[in-house]
Amino acid sequence: MIKYFLGLLMIALVSCQNSEKKLSSEEIVDKAIAYSGKSKLNNTILKFDFRKYHYKATPTCDGFKFERISKSKPIRDVLVNDELTRYSNDSIVKLADSTAFSYYESVNSVHYFTQLPVRLKDEAVNLSDLGKEKIQDKTYHKIEVKFSENGGGVDFEDIYIYWFDVEDFSMDYLAYSFIVNEGGLRFRKAINRRTIEGVVFQDYENYKPRIKSKDLEGLAEMFENNELELLSVIENKNIELTPVELNCR
Repeated sequence: MIKYFLGLLMIALVSCQNSEKKLSSEEIVDKAIAYSGKSKLNNTILKFDFRKYHYKATPTCDGFKFERISKSKPIRDVLVNDELTRYSNDSIVKLADSTAFSYYESVNSVHYFTQLPVRLKDEAVNLSDLGKEKIQDKTYHKIEVKFSENGGGVDFEDIYIYWFDVEDFSMDYLAYSFIVNEGGLRFRKAINRRTIEGVVFQDYENYKPRIKSKDLEGLAEMFENNELELLSVIENKNIELTPVELNCR
């Protein structure tokens, strides 16, 4: 009888260990994408408004075509294959390199954050598991993202951290370090989460450290200790999704 119960105990322990099998960074991201429904954007035109502009992301056989259209002027910025072109009344506007880079940064950034977490499957993305961390009494998978220089865009040296809920894999927080404009750190908290046609969208509270810091990994703890100040609220409005068929060969 004792051997019988010991056998049952061993089976239970093995079963428990299997159920708690450690997930890889890739598996965590895959589950986060499944939760978000953002894979749908690979064959769906996304339109939305952010501040003074109307944005449009169109999937093509060669990647995405990103657009930013002014609401008050006949200006349209188009980003294709990391090259930005500005149009005024459908005529190309010649831009200085520094100006074109600034517009590129702005257009790409807005679209990038809107498409997360599906963009974490880009070829240039390198994932690292930083373990688990608690924020406001919830436990999260903490994943670091760095980019390869080849394919990582002009901001390949930026570093990101994402916090995914261990239960449903929602992306509740993110942070990043950046080099342009003298560099800095940002921390974002997801708010106003809603599902539109099977795709999860969310807005963000955007924070920075009250005192200049380079401690990217410590931003969640700084948030808990009220050491971050609210800079802005990132809100995407009037979201529209339109399915599109791609005949790529």
